[in-house]
Amino acid sequence: MYVKRDFYEQLSIRKPDCFNKCDSIEEVVNDVTSILNESKGIVTNEKNKYASTWLLDKDLWIQHEKKQSESEVGTLSRGRIVLVNPGVTRIGREQRYMHNYIVLGEYKETFIGVPITNMALNKKTGKYYLRNFFEVELIDPEQDKEFSEYRCSKRSVADVRNISGLDKRRIIKNNLYEDKKFVPDTYLNAISNKIRESLAIIK
Repeated sequence: MYVKRDFYEQLSIRKPDCFNKCDSIEEVVNDVTSILNESKGIVTNEKNKYASTWLLDKDLWIQHEKKQSESEVGTLSRGRIVLVNPGVTRIGREQRYMHNYIVLGEYKETFIGVPITNMALNKKTGKYYLRNFFEVELIDPEQDKEFSEYRCSKRSVADVRNISGLDKRRIIKNNLYEDKKFVPDTYLNAISNKIRESLAIIK
């Protein structure tokens, strides 16, 4: 632990007595400095993708906190494919780094999306496989590809486990965004079926 987690957890949920437990504001400032220094050490020693994604994420966060940025992304219809930067400060199996996301719905300045990632390959057998129950393979339709349709260039899966509600400002405005591509119904149907299966397991 790099900070007193119990203290900050209590502070976060605003229990009245927790404000009196802090020795001084200097302690908080020192903890902020410590966390920033640890973050700097990790980011600067990692590959460029890690550092650049982290910087983009933090720059956006600072702009938002200073009320210097607003979403310029318009309507996102269901099935739209966009490149998203969910950030890097996530843990475990939470999705991080830039990934293509399939839009499942939107509301004002936010959207719900599911990330696409490469399907796992067993190098010994040469066979592809699903890593867990919550991955669903994205299979192309048999008919010819339409102009406005997006199809994965490699065998890929949608990671239903990492469906997220995200701010539209996390969308990268690259060619994929400008071209306004949509995934085929086979992708959306597979995702919908997997969501239903997941909810049935929870019950």
